[in-house]
Amino acid sequence: MTARARIRGRLRDQGGFSLTELLVAMILASIFATGLFAFFFSGVDATRTHESQARAQADGRTALARLVREARQAISPDDGLTSPVVLLSPTELVMYVDPSRALTATTPRPHKVRWAVVSGRLVRESAAPVGASAPFTYNAYTGRQTMLAPVQNGATPVFAAATGAGDPLPATPSAAQLREVGRIAVRLVVGQRSGGTTSTLELSTDVALRNA
Repeated sequence: MTARARIRGRLRDQGGFSLTELLVAMILASIFATGLFAFFFSGVDATRTHESQARAQADGRTALARLVREARQAISPDDGLTSPVVLLSPTELVMYVDPSRALTATTPRPHKVRWAVVSGRLVRESAAPVGASAPFTYNAYTGRQTMLAPVQNGATPVFAAATGAGDPLPATPSAAQLREVGRIAVRLVVGQRSGGTTSTLELSTDVALRNA
C-alpha cells in the first residue's frame, strides 16, 4: 500500500459530527444559556426592586418627618387671633411655621409654609413675612422643593383635619373651622418599582398641633 493510500484510509477512519448532532448541541447550549441569563436578570431585577423600595421608604420617611415637625411647630402669627393653619384640603396644607423661634420669644415672625401634591409630587415652598410685627403680609411662595415622588393617593386624601378631641372636620374646613384644627392626619401612597411592575408603599401618621 502506498503512502497516499494509507493517508486516505486514515482520513476515512476519522469520524466527525453529523449535522443532526451539531443541531442538537446548539439547541442544548441555547437552552442552557437562556436559563443562565434568566437567572442573572432575575437577580438584577430583585436588586433593583430592593433598592427602589428602600429609596421610596427612606424618601417617604424623610418627607413625613419634616412635615410632622413643621405641623407641630405651626403657630399663630398674631397671638391667637389667626389660626396656625391657613388652609387645609385633601391635597394641600398651608400653615404658619417659625422653626427658629426661641422658647423665650414673645413675638413670632413665622413663614407661611405650603405643602401640596402637584402633578404627582409632594412639594414644599414657603413665603417670608413682610413687616416687623403682626399683622404681617407675605411675599409670593419661593424655594419649591420636591419632597417625594411619585405620590399616587388618587381619591385618598393626603391631609385630613380633626379637632383636639378627635372629632373629624370637613375635607376643606372653613376659616372658622380652621381655628378648631387640633390634629392633622397625613397619608401618603408612594409608587415604587417591584420587579417589572409598579407597586405602592403607604406611609401615614397623626400629628397634634402643639400651639393650636
